Amino acid sequence: MRSMRWALIGVVAVLVSCGGGSSSSNSEVSSTTSVASSTSTVTEIEVTYKVGDTGPGGGIIFYIDEAGFDNSSGDNASIGAMCLIDTCHYLEMAPTDLGDYAWKKAMVAVEAFSTPSANDWLLPSIDALNEMCKYAFHDTVNTFCNDSGAGGFLNSVGGFSTDIYWSSSEYESNFAWFQDFNYGNQFDYGAKTNAYYVRPVRAF
Repeated sequence: MRSMRWALIGVVAVLVSCGGGSSSSNSEVSSTTSVASSTSTVTEIEVTYKVGDTGPGGGIIFYIDEAGFDNSSGDNASIGAMCLIDTCHYLEMAPTDLGDYAWKKAMVAVEAFSTPSANDWLLPSIDALNEMCKYAFHDTVNTFCNDSGAGGFLNSVGGFSTDIYWSSSEYESNFAWFQDFNYGNQFDYGAKTNAYYVRPVRAF
């Protein structure tokens, strides 16, 4: 009887020991897990782009402003008119033209355009269109593309037509600004019924 009692006490002791060990082990795992989860944070990595890079919308970066730009002026001809958020630093253009459209249809076509990663494309303002023209002509020195047509640059990158492109900037009710991608000149007398080329642009 005595030996059986000691045997039972030994079994109970082993069971208690195992239970305690298991509890202690769970406590350590839980502690380790909580430490791991408290030190795991999602960090946003700021991506920087260069002119010519593929942008986050799947297009091509053609203009960079490190200081940033916004639409606070309300000027529909400015680069800032393209910015739909608080501050933008880049202009990105679609990799190809959508075709040629009359002005109102061009506005509709661009707003309907989307890529798998962006749906905020717009018809470029005249200032944004000028920067796109400068990209096409590899013109990094003139304020106006190809020195308003008097320079020696050629439309050579970006797959642009050597024809006329619409901007979103209106001149008056029946006319809007456009830019000639053969020479680089800007004009304000584009009749909105005319069909000109369209290249979507977005700012971010």
